[in-house]
Amino acid sequence: MTNLTPIFHKCVDIVSLKFHLVPSSDKREPLSKYPYIISDSFAKDCREVYNNLIRLSAFVAQIKPLYLQNNYEYSRYERDFKRLTAEEKNGIDEEFRLKVHQMNEKLKFFRAYETKRNQLFDALRQERRGFLSLFGDDLEDEEVIYNMNLSSHRAQMILFLNSMTYRCNSSFEKMQRQRYERERQLNLLHFQNLNDDDLGTYDNYKSILKLEGMDPENEISGGETKAFDGVSEELLQELTQENQQLLLSKENQFKQVEKLHTSMVDIVKLQAELTMHLEVQGEQIGNLIDNQSQIELDLRQGNQTLAKATERNKRGSNLIVATCITLGFLLLFIDYIS
Repeated sequence: MTNLTPIFHKCVDIVSLKFHLVPSSDKREPLSKYPYIISDSFAKDCREVYNNLIRLSAFVAQIKPLYLQNNYEYSRYERDFKRLTAEEKNGIDEEFRLKVHQMNEKLKFFRAYETKRNQLFDALRQERRGFLSLFGDDLEDEEVIYNMNLSSHRAQMILFLNSMTYRCNSSFEKMQRQRYERERQLNLLHFQNLNDDDLGTYDNYKSILKLEGMDPENEISGGETKAFDGVSEELLQELTQENQQLLLSKENQFKQVEKLHTSMVDIVKLQAELTMHLEVQGEQIGNLIDNQSQIELDLRQGNQTLAKATERNKRGSNLIVATCITLGFLLLFIDYIS
């Protein structure tokens, strides 16, 4: 499709020159009909926080494959393979915590701002009320309805941003726990293989000597008696005893290492269970926070409804008192005339 905009501009210029038309500026009159309309930057700030949370969620999804990858994978085979070092991962953790903290601080500021705005609205409304309002009608005030709807809408916006921040933080913490769990398992596997090799050294040594037809317990003593015939038997016995003591100490050390390995496995299991419990408790705390926000909103609306009912009752009672006083004066006046 061809662009007809230049032709349209030429037509407009021809018509303007022919009829001597001057384009008028777009002047919009302010909304003086509704002076109570609030025009602050709350929605703009909330939109900015929402966009930041969207970018954080996209960043978590994008960085997850490289973040969960161990540094040992593909490091010996492909030098050009993209990977993150432990320092870079720790930097990502700190940067993400800082971003989430900033989001939480902004949400706290939004809550405090809304609380102060509602308090200021109630105070100004109390000041504007006069004696004539006691005899007014029972119709709902447009400004009060607008403020109630605005407060409810903004509370829902804050609640939505709070839940979105919690979900984003939970997804990153889950990914972080997976990374730590993989690193622990990898380190545990390396430690286990090292201990198995150390524990099997002495057994392999004994099996090799048995295959060669030699007794490992008497190998040193027999070899030394053949090689050193001039050495006294007491010295040979001392050396044999020291050798046996060294072997026993090594066996005890290997057993201690095995016990340490078992205790480390138990600690890892307990840590995994604690992590699961903490995750469940975090979800429960998030639900309690959401319920608390909803309860606060319901209480605020209930207080406003109760205040309106109290005002209506006061108006009715004052009207009844004024009517009784008027009727009393009328009766006195009629009695005086009669």
